[in-house]
Amino acid sequence: MSEITTTVNPPVARPGLVVWRRALLNLGAVVAGAYGLNVSFFLFLHYAIGEQWTIVGWFNSFMHLLVVPAVVLFPLALLLRRRVAAVLLVLPLLTFLSIYVPPFLPRPALAAPETAPQLTLLTYNLKSQAVDFDPLTRVIREADADIVALQELSTAAAAYLDTEFADEYPYRALHTLDGEPIPGQGILSRYPITSDEYWRIYLGHQRVMLDFAGQAVTLYNVHPVQPLSPGGFARRAEEFTAVFDQIRTEAGPLLIAGDFNMSDQSDLYREITALYSDTYRESATGMGFTFPAGIPQFQALTDTVVLRFFPLARLDYVFHDAAFQPLAARVWPESGGSDHHPVLVSLALVTE
Repeated sequence: MSEITTTVNPPVARPGLVVWRRALLNLGAVVAGAYGLNVSFFLFLHYAIGEQWTIVGWFNSFMHLLVVPAVVLFPLALLLRRRVAAVLLVLPLLTFLSIYVPPFLPRPALAAPETAPQLTLLTYNLKSQAVDFDPLTRVIREADADIVALQELSTAAAAYLDTEFADEYPYRALHTLDGEPIPGQGILSRYPITSDEYWRIYLGHQRVMLDFAGQAVTLYNVHPVQPLSPGGFARRAEEFTAVFDQIRTEAGPLLIAGDFNMSDQSDLYREITALYSDTYRESATGMGFTFPAGIPQFQALTDTVVLRFFPLARLDYVFHDAAFQPLAARVWPESGGSDHHPVLVSLALVTE
């Protein structure tokens, strides 16, 4: 008796399913390629045109986030053999690597001569709408900085902090302006303040001279206007230029702190770091994102609700000149109810 052999044929994919799968893959490739082409185009404008075009300013403000999808899309394009899409994604991918990899690389240990006097500085945007000052006070007290640069300082907050820190910070220069949505600025210091100047362009700016270890140190506490509003990029550039032109005339040890309302991909950041050093970037690892810590409070019946987010942008900085050696920096983990996290840095004065 002969054996009966049964042949089982593999299931044949339904033509309709194959067509839909192919259509989805092609659509995904088109979307990925369009994303890569558009981001690459704006990256070209970023370097070739700069923020003289407002749309480039918008792109620069979010560039570090807009290149993130390339990390997923590029290997998918290679896996699915979509070569054109992969080529269009190369520049966004390289930009992602240039932005996100260097901040996490190990840094050499920083040290200063034992005889070099050291100071700590906290820059802190308090949020002008704040009405509960106890959490803000706790942040300042826990940071325990020698100098605190405050932005968005309301009249009520200034009065509260002036009383609360009278002993811990015997030298205080606090400026407020009633009726302004973004009010004033101030300095709390353990070192004598020998001169103090406050002025407004669109927002406020402050210049103080400090007697630090017998050396005159200039500190600017700045707060350019936020650009994400009609005409905001032009106004921010105008304000920044006016302040920066003054900063460049300074002689002697110099510190610049504040809420700059700029990302570290902006033209203004490149301009300032051409002359001064970014203290956080030199002495800390991580992206250094400080905003948003939350958004203004909303009242829901009798309960107050604060929506909180992971910080997604760097807006708060400390810069220094060659007279200072950075030692350490960190984004403070608590915001004290503000929509900004403070930045705490430690520096040594190495050149008089």
